[in-house]
Amino acid sequence: MALTLNQARWVYDRIGRVQDWQAFYEDATINRLVANAALAGDQTIFEFGCGTGRLAARLLEALPSSVNYLGVDISPVMINLATSRLAAWAERAKVVLVDGSLPLPADDGFADRVLSTFVFDLLAEASARAVLDDLRRILKPIGRLCVASLAHGEGPFERAVSRTWTGLWRVAPQVLGGCRPISVNALLEHGWKVEHQSRVHRLGLVMEVVIAAPDTRQ
Repeated sequence: MALTLNQARWVYDRIGRVQDWQAFYEDATINRLVANAALAGDQTIFEFGCGTGRLAARLLEALPSSVNYLGVDISPVMINLATSRLAAWAERAKVVLVDGSLPLPADDGFADRVLSTFVFDLLAEASARAVLDDLRRILKPIGRLCVASLAHGEGPFERAVSRTWTGLWRVAPQVLGGCRPISVNALLEHGWKVEHQSRVHRLGLVMEVVIAAPDTRQ
């Protein structure tokens, strides 16, 4: 069962200061996401689940100074870490503590890009779909949603890892930070047009990158 909001906040408040150790398996996936997100100057980026601000700092350092950023997270520890990390860009980068309720603190059509890395695999399916509906509201019609997530294994070894991971998640999800393999495509069946999907394989884990546009017909 997915963690409740209070459980997730408790977990990430406690692991916040060591969260960046996950870079050894997450970075290849995040690199893939950044490479396919068509990030550029004059864009506004909204990050759902900013964590320690590591991705935001990377983008703000690399992209033109005309880029603006807003990130949200439910963990006060993560927000404090991200605020400190992004201090050099304080005039155009902001992080906000949220309580998990909707709508998120951004206006309609606010963002050119919405990023979310390893967050949707934390959420219960109904919650994930509700968040995606709100993120579609936040995006400009020509904006893009850019998601990275744990995914189900493909080969025999990866499938065994996925089964083991999912089994442990069902018993003690907090041990795994609440994350488990999911299908992002299944969550995007309604209201989105998938433009890119690829997978990264590392140490028996499979990570998925999906770039999608709002489906303006719905």
